[in-house]
Amino acid sequence: MAATKRIDVLWGLLQRWADEGCRSIAAETGRGDGESASFAAGTLSATDGASVTADSIFLIASPTKPLVATAAMMLVEQGRLQLDHRVQRYLPEFRGGGKEDVRLIHLLTHTSGLPDMLPNNVALRQAHAPLAEFMRHVNDVELHFEPGTRVHYQSMGLLTLATVMESVAEVAVPDLLQQQIFAPLGMRDTALGIPAAWRSSDHSARLTASQVEGQEGADDWGWNSDYWRELGAPWGGLLSTAADWGKLARHLLGIHAGGDGVVSPSTLRAMTTNQLGRMAGIPSATARATPWGLGWQLNWPGHPRGFGELLPAAAYGHWGATGTMIWIDPTRDAYGVVLTTEPIAAEDRRQIAFGNLSSAVWG
Repeated sequence: MAATKRIDVLWGLLQRWADEGCRSIAAETGRGDGESASFAAGTLSATDGASVTADSIFLIASPTKPLVATAAMMLVEQGRLQLDHRVQRYLPEFRGGGKEDVRLIHLLTHTSGLPDMLPNNVALRQAHAPLAEFMRHVNDVELHFEPGTRVHYQSMGLLTLATVMESVAEVAVPDLLQQQIFAPLGMRDTALGIPAAWRSSDHSARLTASQVEGQEGADDWGWNSDYWRELGAPWGGLLSTAADWGKLARHLLGIHAGGDGVVSPSTLRAMTTNQLGRMAGIPSATARATPWGLGWQLNWPGHPRGFGELLPAAAYGHWGATGTMIWIDPTRDAYGVVLTTEPIAAEDRRQIAFGNLSSAVWG
C-alpha cells in the first residue's frame, strides 16, 4: 500500500518545481494491481492559462523509442523480423561505410555506430523535410564506429528500425502503434504525431507547449511547431498523457507477473535484460555500468542519467529531452511517470529526485 506521508513529500517536490518556473507538470505513480496516485500543476502554455490535469497532453520525446521497440518485438514474435539479421537485408539502400554490418539488435541497443542526429538535422527541419528525406541521409552517413563495439545513443537507429518495420509490415509505424498498442490498452490520448482527428476534437485544447519560446525555430520547426508535432518522428514524436503512461506501465507490470499482453513475458524479459553483456565487442565495464535492454534503458544507480539511487538495477525506463521520465520496477511491482515542459539538463536532472521519492512511496 502507498505511504501517504511519502506521497505528500513527493507532490510537495513537484509543487516546488512548479513554483520555481516549471510551467506544466503531470505525474503518476502506482502499482501493477491498479493502486495509483496522480499530481498536476501549472498551465498549458505561456498564452493558455488553462490548468494542467492528468489528461493534459505532453510531447514525450525519447520515451517514444521503447514503444517503437515494443512494436518491433511484436514483429519478431510473428516471425517477420529477426534481430540477428543485417539491416541491409530489409533496406538494400542502407550501405557503405561499414553499414553492411549493422544488425537489427544494434539499432535496439544503441550500438550501431549511427549518429544520434544527422549533421544536417537542423537544415532538414527548417525545410520541413519528411521522414523519408531524413532516412535518405541516414543511408549516406558514415558510422562513428564498427557496429557492436561501443555504445553511442542513436536516434537515427530508431528511424532506421522504423523504416525496416514499415517495409515488412506495410503499415506506417504511427498506425502500427495505434492498432497494436494504443487501442488495445485504451491509450486514447496517445499518438505518434498529431493525428488529423485531434485537430477537431478536445485533444487540441489539452496540448501543452514546451518551454522553448524565443529559441530559434520554436514556432516553425521546433518542439512547439505544427511541423514537428505532426511529423511523428519514431525517435521522439510521441504525444501522450501521464494517465495513459500509467495504463502502459500497469500493463507491462502485468506481463512481468505472467499475464497476457501485447508481448509475451519472455519477450518483455529480453527487452528489459542487459543485452550489452552478450556482445563480445562491448567492454565489460561499459556493459555493467550503463546497461541497455532492447529499447529500454536499465537503471544506472548513482549515474547522473539513471532514474534514481533508490531504484534497483533491475528497474528500467527512459528519459525525454522535453522534461519527461518514466521508470518501471518489476521487483516491487511499481512505476512512476513524470511529464514536464521544462527541457532536461545534461547533468543535475531533478527528475532523479522524483524517481527516488516515488520509489520510496512503494517501499
